[in-house]
Order: sequence, then C-alpha cells, then structure tokens
Amino acid sequence: MLTDVFYSVLKNKCPQCHQTDVFVTHNPFNLKKFDKMHESCSCCGVKYEKEPGFFQGAMYVSYALTAGWFMVTWALDTFLFHSEIWQYITFIVVSMIVLMPLTFRLSRLIWMNFFIHFDKTKSFTFKKHQL
Repeated sequence: MLTDVFYSVLKNKCPQCHQTDVFVTHNPFNLKKFDKMHESCSCCGVKYEKEPGFFQGAMYVSYALTAGWFMVTWALDTFLFHSEIWQYITFIVVSMIVLMPLTFRLSRLIWMNFFIHFDKTKSFTFKKHQL
C-alpha cells in the first residue's frame, strides 16, 4: 500500500517490517555518515542490497527527484519571482548541492521500496522477541 511506502521512506525504516532504521544516522546532513547503511534489518533479516550494483537503479530515482525540484523551482520563478537568469541558476546549483545528501537517501529508500514490500507478519517479529 502507498502509505506503507511513504512511512518507510519518510521515517528511514526497513521496507519489510518498519521496525529498524535503514541508515545508521538520522541526520542526512552529517557528511561523514550520510551514506552509511546497515547491511540488513536486525529485526526481520531482510538484506537491503539484493545484489552487487543494486543501488545503481536509485540513480534514476535521484534523477527524477532533482528534475522535479528543477521544474517546481522553475515554475515558481517564472510565475511568481521573475528573477534574473544568473540568480535562478545560482539558486538551482546551490540548492542541488545542499540537498544532495537528502536526495541520495530518499532515492535509495524509494528504490528499495520498489522491490521490498511491507509484510504485516514480519512487523511484529521485533515485539515478539522483546517479550
């Protein structure tokens, strides 16, 4: 279901059980650790990288996210702000650089959710182990 995907992507949770975090740190702007991921979920055991090069497909998602950002900012600038071209290009370049760690994470999480789906039976595994 779409709400399961949104939850997993926005909360940085395992796509299969929604119990543990995919990335080591919650802060995407910690430049030393923004790209560090757990190899697998400690709760349900799903391996995040299915095969070598699995996350190369996330580059297509990253491209879509940045193209969407470009279109939204272009529309806002064209219809509301009417800035000079050099101001707009400067804004786009700076914002793409600043948002790169967030785009990196979002694209990987979205890509994983294409192939790993939420399973309600797996989501309670962590709670059963705690009892």
